[in-house]
Amino acid sequence: MIELKDVSVFFNIKGNNVEAVKDINVKINKGDIFGIVGLSGAGKSTLVRTINLLQKPTKGKIFINDEDITELKGEALRQIRLKIGMIFQHFNLISGKTVYQNIEFALKANNYPKDKIENRVEELLKLVYLQDKAKAYPANLSGGQKQRVGIARALANNPEILLCDEATSALDLENTQEILKLLKEINKKYGITIVFITHEMEVAKSLFNRVAVMNRGEIVEVNDVYSIFANPKDEVTKSLIHKNLNIELPRGVEGLIEEGKLLKIYYKGEKSVNPLISEVSKKFEVYISIIHGKIDYINDKPLGILLINITGDTEEIRKAENYIRCNVSQVDKIYSFEKEVKKIG
Repeated sequence: MIELKDVSVFFNIKGNNVEAVKDINVKINKGDIFGIVGLSGAGKSTLVRTINLLQKPTKGKIFINDEDITELKGEALRQIRLKIGMIFQHFNLISGKTVYQNIEFALKANNYPKDKIENRVEELLKLVYLQDKAKAYPANLSGGQKQRVGIARALANNPEILLCDEATSALDLENTQEILKLLKEINKKYGITIVFITHEMEVAKSLFNRVAVMNRGEIVEVNDVYSIFANPKDEVTKSLIHKNLNIELPRGVEGLIEEGKLLKIYYKGEKSVNPLISEVSKKFEVYISIIHGKIDYINDKPLGILLINITGDTEEIRKAENYIRCNVSQVDKIYSFEKEVKKIG
């Protein structure tokens, strides 16, 4: 378990004290995949580096498995850091060494038994699906392959914690998904606690169990990842979620809509898979056109958004609208065609 108590970090910039991290209190459970999200400059990287004391907190304490590590130095600090692997946004591989040698270097640096190094490197290469790349150099690898080498290197000394600093932001979508899948496998197989910082909410949806949202050095909200997406509380969280989940009227579609109302409806949990549109069409004398929509699955729980156009008699539209309101989690906005279509086009 990781616990940060009243952690703050100050930097002196041109004679001014800048508080990069402000009074952070958070617990990360053993075996969790814990995310820290926020915009650039929120303090995410500074905060995560306090966990292995690459960034010493100005005040507050860091606990690993109930041991206060804040003031550790020398050999005691080195031993703690052996339990904490780290992977980086830009891989940090040694360009003049092969994949095998990059992983071997991490073992030699920590005095791993010489007679066991070869077997350990081969084991790690198998774990990250790079057995055939042992003799390749970083320049000949894809971004995803480079990051898998970084993961293997970080796991070389059997850490209990893996810190990931924007580990997928330099990758394309396909490689990002491969890395996230690999991290999930590692977490499940070895029970390693993963702390992952990112500004990409798609990563949060795909990977995290729990998530903290940071803004201007502070944690403004902590919850399980589904609750963060389904019921964000803080305005910063709402903004991040809105950008990720929001759907708008596709350009040009407004010219095809001539009457009725446009509703944006949100489904959450069990209601996401109910046949609501069919029910409304049968109960009321209205026509419903699905303009746009999607359903995300976050930790196997559905979260859906649908943009629909309802046409028909005014009273029937009102009844249908009320029925929809009673059977979905949220109606975010209602558009009257004559007044609003141009605003959402």
